[in-house]
Amino acid sequence: MATKPFAGKDTKAEEMAEARKVRSGKVSPAQYARAEKKEGDKSSRAALLAKGKALATGKMSASQYGLMADKKAKR
Repeated sequence: MATKPFAGKDTKAEEMAEARKVRSGKVSPAQYARAEKKEGDKSSRAALLAKGKALATGKMSASQYGLMADKKAKR
């Protein structure tokens, strides 16, 4: 089942889809930060931009990002 990125759900699959879009270059780090803010992320724009850059450059993998979302959802 394909998950639409930036749909507002904080599931592991949706977050991994977002990370793959950023990594592939289809979504820029700035677009990622804006979309996350729209989803209601309370992090600062600079922090989201840094996370987007880490995804884009490969410093953070899609699976790492998905696991972070999975841990956040379980809290």
